[in-house]
Amino acid sequence: MPCLAVELPDIGISADVIMSSADEDKLGKAFIRQLRQHVEVIDDIQINDYLNVLGNHLVSYSENPTQNFHFFVIKNSSVNAFAVPGGFIGIHSGLIMTTRSEGELASVLSHEIAHVTQRHIARTIEASQRLTVPKIAALIAAAIVTSIAPQAGQAAFAAIMAGNIQMQINFTRIHEKEADRIGIQTLANAGFSPYEMPNFFERMQIANRNSTTNLPELLLTHPVTTNRIAEAHDRAAKYSPKLKTENPLYNLMRAKLLVSTTDNKVKLLRTLQKMLANENYRDEGAIRYGLALALLANRRTDGVQKQIDWLIKNDDDRVMYRILKARLALANNNNTQAIQEYDKVFQIYPHDKMLGLDYAEKLLQNNMAAKAKTVLTNISLSSNPYYYFLLAQANQLTGSKAEAYFALAENYYLQGQTAIAVENLKQALQNVKGDFYLATRIDARYKELQAELLEERSNK
Repeated sequence: MPCLAVELPDIGISADVIMSSADEDKLGKAFIRQLRQHVEVIDDIQINDYLNVLGNHLVSYSENPTQNFHFFVIKNSSVNAFAVPGGFIGIHSGLIMTTRSEGELASVLSHEIAHVTQRHIARTIEASQRLTVPKIAALIAAAIVTSIAPQAGQAAFAAIMAGNIQMQINFTRIHEKEADRIGIQTLANAGFSPYEMPNFFERMQIANRNSTTNLPELLLTHPVTTNRIAEAHDRAAKYSPKLKTENPLYNLMRAKLLVSTTDNKVKLLRTLQKMLANENYRDEGAIRYGLALALLANRRTDGVQKQIDWLIKNDDDRVMYRILKARLALANNNNTQAIQEYDKVFQIYPHDKMLGLDYAEKLLQNNMAAKAKTVLTNISLSSNPYYYFLLAQANQLTGSKAEAYFALAENYYLQGQTAIAVENLKQALQNVKGDFYLATRIDARYKELQAELLEERSNK
């Protein structure tokens, strides 16, 4: 799976010098913050945890198993994926829904991982003008947004381009071949069939032949040729075939992603009901889980308990099923029962991030801010903006104004709003009373983000 072809600026290093790992990590994090301003990054913790567990399992068998990687999903129906320096790999929701097995998804991730470990992106960035990391990150984000929403992307470019700075970073055929070769090697070593990659390529090629519109984005940027498929098959043949047991979470997360990204929930509900009735599915558990979510999304409670009972009886004890029970109680306007369900499960899984976030949200909705604050402090979600939004609410409602502003600053910062984050940190400092440790933390963060803000503005 090729990375996205984007327009990048010059980074201020010579052609034969690769970016440092620290620079790449800083660039990747800045890119994510910029990207959030223009596209919807799916922050569902269960989906992200699944993707990152799968991705980092593959990384452990890659050319650089010690490198940090961050995998995330963008809500977009196109079939595409991309990699950014620092190990940040974005997957469009449409690509995940197009895959037919965990192995196919793993083949995409393996290819993108190879682009990062071989530092293809850093190698293509040559010097002709020095720019700050935030500016580079903004340009990369704008380029990617252009491929998703052309008008928004072009507007973003117009707002940040200055001095006719421009550089093309299309991956070469050599880079693509290397990413295919190393990706298949990683795929096989990680326990997946190496044939998953050429099989996915073949399906994309068939989609290309059978359609004259809405072609997969990856085929527009990097065509999947017959030669490329043949070469992938030849490479796959060098490895012993493996039969890896399908991870049930793959289909469950696809079902959850389907419900969360489908706009017409009524139509989706009818489709899932029909599929279940006709036994038209590959994974009954996933269909039933998706059906339960679709029912709740349509504010219908009939039939949800039936799906929950089947899932608990026929599958492992999963937190996501327990959350369904609590959400059903809420849908039935039984807040007391819902809180009891959450509390019971939270005692068993006190550090489960999805559970904690969901529980805290419901506690705040039921005027139980002190308990929500306790729940939130038990989980750590340093890269999730919504986590900090809820934490700010909990602190505000319990009278901790300085901590509320502190949390709100992180919420804005993660969404690329550094100036607003700095202003909230100012407010936090003004509201600190008698807590030297907290004041020191806020002051250090204020100075750090103030320096970043100056850097962001230096090239405007």
